[in-house]
Amino acid sequence: RVRARERARVSLRVCRCACAWLCLGAMATLPEDGAAPAGDASFHHEIAVMIDQLRHDDIQLRLHSVKNLGTIATALGEERTREELLPFLQEIVDDDDEFLIAMAEQLRQGVSWVGGPAYAHALTGPLEDLCNVEEISVRESATKALRSLAEQMSPEQVSRHFCSLIARLASHDWYTSRISVCSLFSAALPKVGQAKQDDLLKTYFRLCSDDTPMVRRQAANVLGSVAEVLDQNVVGDELLQAFEKLATEEQDSVRILAIKNCIALGRLKDSPDWQGQIIPVMKACAEDKSWRVRYMMADNVQELCDVFRSKATSAVLPLYLRLLSDQEVEVRMIAAARIAAVSAFNPTKEFLEALVPAMEKLTFPREHSNHVRASLAGSVLGLTPIFGSKLTVDYLVNIFLFLIRDESPEVRLRLIGTLGELSSVVGVDILSQSLLPSIKELGKDRQWRVRLAVIECMPSLAKYLGEAEFTKELSHLFTLWLVDPVFSVRDAAAANFRRLLEVLGQAWCEANVLPQLQEVLAHKSYLFRISAMLCSSTLAEVAAAPFLEKHLVPMVVRMANDPVPNVRFNAAKTIQAMQKAPAASSMAKEALLQCLRQLVGDVDPDVKFFAQRAISDMSASA
Repeated sequence: RVRARERARVSLRVCRCACAWLCLGAMATLPEDGAAPAGDASFHHEIAVMIDQLRHDDIQLRLHSVKNLGTIATALGEERTREELLPFLQEIVDDDDEFLIAMAEQLRQGVSWVGGPAYAHALTGPLEDLCNVEEISVRESATKALRSLAEQMSPEQVSRHFCSLIARLASHDWYTSRISVCSLFSAALPKVGQAKQDDLLKTYFRLCSDDTPMVRRQAANVLGSVAEVLDQNVVGDELLQAFEKLATEEQDSVRILAIKNCIALGRLKDSPDWQGQIIPVMKACAEDKSWRVRYMMADNVQELCDVFRSKATSAVLPLYLRLLSDQEVEVRMIAAARIAAVSAFNPTKEFLEALVPAMEKLTFPREHSNHVRASLAGSVLGLTPIFGSKLTVDYLVNIFLFLIRDESPEVRLRLIGTLGELSSVVGVDILSQSLLPSIKELGKDRQWRVRLAVIECMPSLAKYLGEAEFTKELSHLFTLWLVDPVFSVRDAAAANFRRLLEVLGQAWCEANVLPQLQEVLAHKSYLFRISAMLCSSTLAEVAAAPFLEKHLVPMVVRMANDPVPNVRFNAAKTIQAMQKAPAASSMAKEALLQCLRQLVGDVDPDVKFFAQRAISDMSASA
């Protein structure tokens, strides 16, 4: 410990000396005779201060300086930046993570500081040191900067400098360096000759067998990017051997990346022989002992079907059906969420007949997880446009009816959110006979979010049921929603009337909505009277001028005389919104203005305030 403290003190003295040397160098650019303009002297003084602050105790000052490295480098010049500033930065890599990330981001943009792409390799020194630190976010920023620099280097620079950096990091004793170097192979391989490519690949394959699981995991993580930059004729047995070895790794944190690599390698070639070597690995992942590996298989099954399209029906879909019955809840949940996406690859009656038993099993009472049933509820109606009306009625409606009566509100809520997809496929008879009874029950559900979701579905149901059937079956729910104890439901009901007016027309609204509003306006609870009045504001946005003058304006004027102040000042707010309606005529505006003048003389200060604000708004828009 004594020796460690002594080394730290020596290192600090070295850094301070280097910092002082840089400051003196920056100040030395001033003419000795003092003839420089005051602005130049001030600028060089600021540069010296920023250099000194790179080692300041205050992290904010250090961050300010490191984020201005470009300014410091410009003041020092290209040669001194390469020979003095960059070595100094290598001495201060033992700092806070935020400081080091900012340094890496600045160095990524530093090619112009050192003299252009011909000297880009000079910036790799500090970044190489940052690749060794323990914090992963710093290492990621450093490797990202190194990859950016490699793109700007010439092939000769990459072969001479970048490949040497890769070799040093790959042979480093500390595992963090070996993790970092895995991300650099795909940047170097396209820019070097065949001999150097072979050396780099040997180094990469050595990392695939590293003693540290985290290194092997990162090697597996970049396998796809390494394969993509190689010539397809070069990608051969060694890469496949590394792929298969990593896919059978004892650590599931490494095996979990096998599916990602199956997709990446499968996209390289579409030949049956090539894909035939990858499919066995995919099958092994679907049967892996670790649920996390099986989860990745279920999560990426759509991409697997897309990549192995010719083998999807025979190889991928049977594995997927097995995952729907997996013993782990998480696997079943993600598999259920992918039902519609997978079915699009085989929209046949035969596949649906194989799929339905698996879906029915997920709805059994013994499926104790609400999350699995909710995942199924959110995706099952996505099957309706894929399989069409007849197969939907024959196979899927019963599952829908079972889920819509589920004891979990989350399941019911997810199902209602996709109700529009079912309405657009099945006929009116099926909607009326099978589904409307359940929908009417959900409109009075004990969970307010379920009631809210049913309200959101009303315009689509009105569109597909037709005016007569919709009015007959569902119009009685409007009054219930307007007097709902939850404001969000009442507010959604008001917005719903506006959309229904657009779908069913003004005559329907006059015959079916206004009578219910008039009934609620006389309710003993002032909260419900306010909700009914808010409906007039939403209806005014799309109503025609005669409808506005005949029905909506008298409704608001009536509420302006309500005995409860809260109703009266909401009337003022409603008038303020209503006068902006496109159909508001001068006659309607005059009636609303007279109402506001009456409210300005109200005894309640809140009513006065909102009335005066509404008058000011009307005057400004006049």
